[in-house]
Amino acid sequence: MNNHQYGMQGETLAKDYIEKQGFSVIEQNFRYGRYGEIDIIGIKDTLLVFFEVKTRHTLAYGNPSYAITNKKKKALRAVATHFLIQNPHYNSNQYTLRFDCITILGQTIEWIQDIVR
Repeated sequence: MNNHQYGMQGETLAKDYIEKQGFSVIEQNFRYGRYGEIDIIGIKDTLLVFFEVKTRHTLAYGNPSYAITNKKKKALRAVATHFLIQNPHYNSNQYTLRFDCITILGQTIEWIQDIVR
């Protein structure tokens, strides 16, 4: 299995995990031009969460969450802004927005909340 396939498998595991936590997935792999993509966008009640999923085989390159750099956070903000422009009903005081990270290391899933401030 190549890295892309492994990453896609991780996103599937993350989606299942998020749904088991009571979230509805409203978008997957939402792209915005050169800025990149948001892996999963989920909603639970009035909480709208933009999920970044990081999957690793081992800790050889450090914890998967270390891959969330300031450059990546800036890109996530840009893509989320574009999503909100395309979906203005989510861009209101009615919804709380948050950026979270789901890391998958082997069979271990970790949910890190509020990674972008």
